[in-house]
Amino acid sequence: MSKISKSEYVALRKKGEKYMTLPVHDEILSRILKKSGKKLNSFLNQPLEKIQDWQLKRISYIVDYAFENIPLYRKKYSEVGYKKGSIKTWDDFFKLPYLHKEELIEGFPDAIVKDVNDFVLSTRSSGSSGKFVTIAVSEEAIYKDTLQTVRQFNMQSGGKYRPEDTILYIYTCPWWVDNINGEYKQDFLPTTTKVEDAVNHIRKTRPRYISTYPTYLEKIASTGIKLSDYGVELVIVHSEQSNVMQRKMLAEALDVQVLDEYSSEELTRIALECPMHHYHLEEDACFIEIIDDKGNKLPDGETGIVVGTNLLNTATPIIRYIQGDLAKITISQECECGDKGRIIEGVKGRNMDSIITPEGEYIPASCFMDLAYNWFLVYEIPVHGLKYQFVQPDVKRLDLYIIEGEYSLDFDAIKESIYSLIPRSMEVSVHKVDNLLYDKGVKYRPVISFVRR
Repeated sequence: MSKISKSEYVALRKKGEKYMTLPVHDEILSRILKKSGKKLNSFLNQPLEKIQDWQLKRISYIVDYAFENIPLYRKKYSEVGYKKGSIKTWDDFFKLPYLHKEELIEGFPDAIVKDVNDFVLSTRSSGSSGKFVTIAVSEEAIYKDTLQTVRQFNMQSGGKYRPEDTILYIYTCPWWVDNINGEYKQDFLPTTTKVEDAVNHIRKTRPRYISTYPTYLEKIASTGIKLSDYGVELVIVHSEQSNVMQRKMLAEALDVQVLDEYSSEELTRIALECPMHHYHLEEDACFIEIIDDKGNKLPDGETGIVVGTNLLNTATPIIRYIQGDLAKITISQECECGDKGRIIEGVKGRNMDSIITPEGEYIPASCFMDLAYNWFLVYEIPVHGLKYQFVQPDVKRLDLYIIEGEYSLDFDAIKESIYSLIPRSMEVSVHKVDNLLYDKGVKYRPVISFVRR
């Protein structure tokens, strides 16, 4: 039996949400920004050697913290003879074993945190990689991530982001804080919002920046709106695979710049596409390596599996984590945007399908991914360890396949939640299975449609 009951699992998240609404967080963020903002903004403009010196020191601290405080790592690293203070060179770090998602799932709750109450601030992976995993998040990590958002939009906008600007997130759930002492405001709409309502919201509120999924942005573009007519200058897309041509077509249709963000819940921001279309690694958010399928570290310029270490979060440390995407790393001599760090190229993530209703409406894959995420946040259905896949065999039917995780599930409630996205004219079937039908030897896809476009 789980050491956190269903009710405790939900209650901890609600407690954390309430705690993060306290005004003290805005005040702390404002002080940190005033004190460290310039240093934060210039971090990636340093020579690579200085960046990597800082990374090694930070990694040494995180590894020691994990070894001393987190049972999963104490056991894992003891088995390879690790001693506190052993990380003195990069070779020392590269001797550590890799971390897999299954270890985080199996270690929940008490093996992946110092104290179970650390889950008062937590997040879950979106499920786009297969299974939901719940990880605790430190308050410090939330602060740093929030401030890196300011840097992100400053970089991707070409230095045009201002304290009075608003970012509209059309996403899974709102961020922990929605402003920094009245500046750098964030607005939010869930992707379950009807696209017509989202467009009306944009017309009314006139955000300067938007962050959303590529499939949802395609839906916005299908309405014929020119986002530039309503003050929007830049849209950041994320979480789903998109290519340069897709983003160029969306940019032309919407009359705004469209750039990409490569990130994950476990590793936070991994890389950002700059206005010159290079993907710069967020070197103070996570450290990225590339390995082959046997676990051997690959040199720069060779394509392999992405492995990451989260440099922000210590509540559930994520060290040498198998991200699973494919990519390669090259070294920038210095991009026109000013970044001197490493560049990641050829990222191959997940392709998504839209679901098509009998009435001919296209519902973006992002809506179904966020619905799955919100089984916990909105419907209070615990998802830790759950694995799912939506499959549309024909235009009148949608099948949901679920492998249960840590907790038993209310399948009737899940089925009913799906009708918040699709019409009642479609038949929905929810299947409890041991293995997913379309998860064999290819990259996992959470949403698959066999309906011809």
